[in-house]
Amino acid sequence: MTRQQRKIIEKHFYNYEKERREAAEYLAERAVAGMGVDYSNERVKSSPGNSVEKKVVDAVDEHLILYKWCLVFEKTLERFKWTLKDDMMRMRYVDGNHEVCICDVIGISRANYYYWVEDVLQVAFMWAQEYNLI
Repeated sequence: MTRQQRKIIEKHFYNYEKERREAAEYLAERAVAGMGVDYSNERVKSSPGNSVEKKVVDAVDEHLILYKWCLVFEKTLERFKWTLKDDMMRMRYVDGNHEVCICDVIGISRANYYYWVEDVLQVAFMWAQEYNLI
């Protein structure tokens, strides 16, 4: 995992709550509107002048990507369920606590904290590759 890929993963982890709300609202609106078809795998013929169709396809793709990043966070959290690493993930990415606070609450050293963060990001990187996000 490169430094840039790590930054991308952490950016989406820090914005997990916002992205989850945004993707859920969009999916609910789409379901109410009767647009239950997944357009991400469909080929759409469009002329260069059809801007409405392009906007619809771009909106679906953008929200699908946000949904996939939410899945990456949730699958990573599920991987570390019932360990202290899931508490560390919630405290770091959802609650936004500082590393010293996290180390004090969980009762680990800072070296162990950095090791855990690296372990969590490696698992997230594998999930991101699974969903073709990186």
